[in-house]
Amino acid sequence: MTPMSPRDYHGAMADKSSQQRFNVPLGRGGQWLELTITLPVACAEPLGETLVALGSPGVVQENALRSGGVHEAKVVAAFPIERVSERLLGEVRRVLDDVGSAAGARPTLSIQLIDGGAWVEQWKKFYRPFKIGPRLVIRPPWERYAPTADELILTLNPGQAFGTGLHATTQLCLNFLETIAGARPGTRLLDVGCGSGILSLAAVLFGCAGAFGVDLDRVAVWVARVNARLNHLSKNVTFAAGSLELVADRFDAVVANILLEPILAMLKPLHSVIRPGGTVVLSGILTTEMPQLRAGLSTHRWRISRQASQDEWTAVVCEEA
Repeated sequence: MTPMSPRDYHGAMADKSSQQRFNVPLGRGGQWLELTITLPVACAEPLGETLVALGSPGVVQENALRSGGVHEAKVVAAFPIERVSERLLGEVRRVLDDVGSAAGARPTLSIQLIDGGAWVEQWKKFYRPFKIGPRLVIRPPWERYAPTADELILTLNPGQAFGTGLHATTQLCLNFLETIAGARPGTRLLDVGCGSGILSLAAVLFGCAGAFGVDLDRVAVWVARVNARLNHLSKNVTFAAGSLELVADRFDAVVANILLEPILAMLKPLHSVIRPGGTVVLSGILTTEMPQLRAGLSTHRWRISRQASQDEWTAVVCEEA
């Protein structure tokens, strides 16, 4: 099987906020309420992220070009029927109203009851092996993949944690980590807000000696440990529930793919966990938020050595000033 490129892939998106994760296991059966929403392509990603935040374990997005050159997207989400309430439906209606106002055209919505197992199989159908950068291929455990000699295979089941590898913020981090590991073999990495463990596990595949990941979400930590076992990396990578305050050691590199506010809050204590000459990768930052990040970095004695952007997101590599 040839891996898909992330830009061509229309699959499950995870919520960016580590404080808003769904609690429904993907293997659960029973009846689910499936929502199919048709809207302008430009509005699809933020809508998908909102639907995941409201409790859908993922979304499926299919893009199409209609007659007249109109680019539309169909976004499909599902909610376990026992979680469906008037409040949830009211939130969905409010989101669609907001999207309609911003796009100048109200989205269309269709609703149906489906079997939970069928939804999970549909979600799995869209999450297939795909390649990030020149070497890394991310493969879900239910898909077989025959790698070429120079490819690195990361088996990943995102479960209930952020980190499928599809989001631009994750891809920016992976590109930086591959460069860091190549330049400094044996690097020890700290992963703050580890989610599914994708960054820690990929870093070891790239050549890091080991990684330690922390996340406030205990479910994410459990998922990350499962992924470490799937890749036979449990001896190289460990995960724990907690935040930066939990870390007592110093590391050669730190990565944090979270949000601007928690990044700003950790800039001062970061000095206590980074070794002299160490590198910090910060992601999860909207490009429009860069002035705030630069101000925070300057205040807390960090300087940007590299910067990259993808879509509306920016990631930076920092060193102590």
